[in-house]
Amino acid sequence: MAKVTDLATLSKTNVGGSDYLLVTNSTTGSSKRLTVNSMFPAISTAGTSSETLYNSATLTNKNQIVFKGLKSGTASNLTVATTSSNLILSLVESGIDLNECDNTSASFMTGVDFTKTVTSQCPVINGGTGLATIAKGAMLYASALNVISATAAMSTNGQLLIGNTTSGIPTVSTLTAGDNMTITNAAGSITLAASLTTMSAILDMQDLNIDLGTAYISSNGSTNQGVRVTGANTYLGASGSYFSDDILNIGGGGIRLSDAADIKPTAQDGTTAGKDLAVEGGGSVNGAGGILSITGGTATGSGTGGNVLVTAGKSGSGTDGSIVMKTYTSATATAAITISPEGQDVTVNTGSIIMATEGIKMRHASYPDVIKYQGTAATTDDGTAVLSAANILTGIVQCTPTADRSKATDTSANLISGLNLLVNGDSFDFSVISLATNGTSHITITGGTAVVLVGCMVVSAQDLAEDAFTSGVGRFRVTRTSGTVATIYRIG
Repeated sequence: MAKVTDLATLSKTNVGGSDYLLVTNSTTGSSKRLTVNSMFPAISTAGTSSETLYNSATLTNKNQIVFKGLKSGTASNLTVATTSSNLILSLVESGIDLNECDNTSASFMTGVDFTKTVTSQCPVINGGTGLATIAKGAMLYASALNVISATAAMSTNGQLLIGNTTSGIPTVSTLTAGDNMTITNAAGSITLAASLTTMSAILDMQDLNIDLGTAYISSNGSTNQGVRVTGANTYLGASGSYFSDDILNIGGGGIRLSDAADIKPTAQDGTTAGKDLAVEGGGSVNGAGGILSITGGTATGSGTGGNVLVTAGKSGSGTDGSIVMKTYTSATATAAITISPEGQDVTVNTGSIIMATEGIKMRHASYPDVIKYQGTAATTDDGTAVLSAANILTGIVQCTPTADRSKATDTSANLISGLNLLVNGDSFDFSVISLATNGTSHITITGGTAVVLVGCMVVSAQDLAEDAFTSGVGRFRVTRTSGTVATIYRIG
């Protein structure tokens, strides 16, 4: 094998694709060839139409790359420097000449048109103020000469520019508080506060609402008296509960009307029923309920006192209303007296008419007596059947005896209960009529348990003979003597 020193020299610039290096693997002992060209790097520029960063003329040396340097085209606009292995490109903003810029797309100078070079103060016509200096805190305004002027410095808290019709120039001044108003000036702020403790004029709300919260409207500003509105409820008065379930609450006194007036709900339209109106005394848990009094006006002199009129409602074409007076039976309000329309009949629905001190007086010339309803008369048998309280309650008991008959009355307890004799002295009148006409078959009444008889208790049969005339009728009165004793008197 030839010595390396005896071989011809091959420069790197002349290396071609047929030049190889022998490579032997020391482990396997095999030998291979290595293309010399593959040991040199290939340099290219990837960008399209871009400038290369290297000098292409140096690539002929295979392993030598010469990079191009970075240089500013205009050092006044762009600087290039190396800092810590970094290339630093810096824009010099002060060196930018807008006259050299293309404004076709940016249009950053649109509308700026100075007609001439401005020296000293820029006049208003050229977009300036025309002022050499402006004091700190001063405000600019258009003067009477149509130029810009400056106000005095606004160096006091709360100062504003306020229009001035006299001078035509705004004046630097502060706000002045009027009645019921306070003004607090601070740095950068003005606080206005209303104070309505004393009104100097009528307060017109202009259809707006007033929110009282839990407060009152009163003559002296006192709490818990006057007018208070809570939700849908209103309280009027000097003391008492200021809120309840009713719409209007009045405490500490009454209601006085200065003229004739009505208290009534609003009339309804169509077939809607009218609203009820209730007036009642105050309730109590354990004490007595309040009294409801309706009193006519008092004439302190010689005039006539006012009447109390209770009038039922009138109907145009239907049924007129009645006047109904109720009291309680247990827990149920029950009609006691009803006065009906068209005749004004008075009906005692329940209970009795009790004259405590005087009797009933009938003074009408056409009706001087009582017209009494008579139902079906009772009939007792031709035997010894008891004269019951139910028989007596009809007012007339009939019997047709065929022989002498003895008939006992009901017990005193049944008479008192059945005839509704509530207190001692209460009495009830009734008649016993014998329909026997033979003049011999008589009826003898005997007393039941605890019944006392006073007078003749024999009702004779009818006898029309002149020498022995009997009408065949007896009139009796049952009286409650005590809670357990009844007395029957023969009164006719």
